Amino acid sequence: MNSLKNIWNQFIQFTRFNQSIYVKIVNDRYESANALIVVVVSLLAIYVPFILNVSTANLGDVVFYGMVDGTFAWLFSTLATWFLLSRAFNTIVEVSNILVLTGYTHGVLGGFGLLVLVNIYLDISPLVLQIGTLSILVWMYFLLSKSLTASLLIEKRSANIASATNLVVLIFFSDPIRLFV
Repeated sequence: MNSLKNIWNQFIQFTRFNQSIYVKIVNDRYESANALIVVVVSLLAIYVPFILNVSTANLGDVVFYGMVDGTFAWLFSTLATWFLLSRAFNTIVEVSNILVLTGYTHGVLGGFGLLVLVNIYLDISPLVLQIGTLSILVWMYFLLSKSLTASLLIEKRSANIASATNLVVLIFFSDPIRLFV
């Protein structure tokens, strides 16, 4: 496994549409654990503003079960994406490769925490929050689609449909994300 600094650097390169990093992380067998770390950190980033501003007796339970729910939603959306690619589009792809790409894409969701944190201190209008939420989801769509096309050599149409499916399933099953959508 890599250090957290290396994982962070890979994540930054991943979000900048670096095609060489797509191939590198897909070919590394330890990257699925790094993808899990990215998912957990992104879910923590979503809950940090709530931890700082909400005082309730069961805040630990809300955060813990939200983290578990978000992680299982990520796993379920990854399996749905893999099933779609392997069964509907007859593409031979490993689940671990899809897991890594969706995990690194999930890290973009940490931007929701940043939006909420800025909203707490600056009182942003709801229109700006909606545009920010939409831009994060669109960024995730393009990021996953581009990474599937570049690293796994999946045709663009199949990658676009798989990316949309991943986002729909992730939004539908993840309570932390449904807070914003």
